[in-house]
Amino acid sequence: MLFKTKRGPKVLASLLLAAVVITFAPFNLLTDQAEAATRFSNRYSVVTTARKYIGRPYVFGANGPKSFDCSGFTRYVYRLHGYYIPRTAASQSRAGTAVAKGQWRYGDLIFFRNTYKAGISHVGIYAGNNRIVHAWPRTGVTVHNFTTYKYLSSRYAGARRILK
Repeated sequence: MLFKTKRGPKVLASLLLAAVVITFAPFNLLTDQAEAATRFSNRYSVVTTARKYIGRPYVFGANGPKSFDCSGFTRYVYRLHGYYIPRTAASQSRAGTAVAKGQWRYGDLIFFRNTYKAGISHVGIYAGNNRIVHAWPRTGVTVHNFTTYKYLSSRYAGARRILK
C-alpha cells in the first residue's frame, strides 16, 4: 500500500497543489510592494537615527559619537545602518547616484559648495519637507530648511542617493 493512512493522499494532493500555486503565482507582485516598503523603512530609519544626535557639538574633523563635523556625521549615521561612505563631503558627493533637484527622498545626501572652502564643502541628510539634519558649525547637529535658509540655498550643489 502506497499510503499508510487515509489522510496520506489528501496531504500529498495538498502539497502538489501548493507547489503548482507557488510555481505559477505572480510572486513579483507582492515582492515589489514589500521591497518598496522596506526601502522606505530603511530611508526613514536613517533619518530617525540622525535626529537622535541633534544637539551634539560641531568639531571640525570629528567622527562622533560625542561630536561631529558634517561629513563625519553623515558617515557615522550611514555606518550605523551598514552603509560605508567616504569621509569627506567632496568624496561623498561622488558616491551613490545623482538625484535631480526636488526629487529628494528621506536619507539622500544633500551637498553645498563654497561654505568654508571652494568646491563641495558641506553635506547633510535629507529629512523631508526641504529639511536636512546636519552638523553645523554654529549649532552642532541640527535641522535646517535648506531651501529657505539663504546661506545654504544659495550654495546648493546637488544630491546623491546611497540608500536603495
